[in-house]
Amino acid sequence: MKSLLSIIFVTSVIILTSCGGNAELKKDAKNIAVAMCRNIETMNNLKAANPADSAKINQLRAKEKQAEVEMTILYQEFKAKYKEKVSDKKFSEEFSRELRKAMLDCPYLSKEDRASFEKEINK
Repeated sequence: MKSLLSIIFVTSVIILTSCGGNAELKKDAKNIAVAMCRNIETMNNLKAANPADSAKINQLRAKEKQAEVEMTILYQEFKAKYKEKVSDKKFSEEFSRELRKAMLDCPYLSKEDRASFEKEINK
C-alpha cells in the first residue's frame, strides 16, 4: 500500500510539475511507465503471495523498495531535465497524456485504470 501511494504521489508531482516536448518526452514517459508497471507487478505479486511464505514476502518487499528508489531517481532526473518548463500547463498536459499512453502497455494495469487512461487519452 505504501508503494502504491508513493507511485501515485510521484506520478502526480511529475504530472503537475513537468514540462518538455515530443520524442524525448515520449521516451521519458515510457521510462517512467516501465518502472511504474514493474512496481504494479510487484504489488500484485505481494498481494497474491502466501502470507506464510516469509522468504517470498521479503523478496517482494525488497523489489518494492528497489522500485521506490528507481521512481525517486527517475523523478529527480525528470525534474532536473525539465526544470525550466515546470509551470507550463500545456506541457504538463502533454506529459500526462504520454504517460497514460505508455502505461497502456502495462499488462498489470487494472481494468479500471486502463479504462480511465483510455478515456483521458481520447479526450
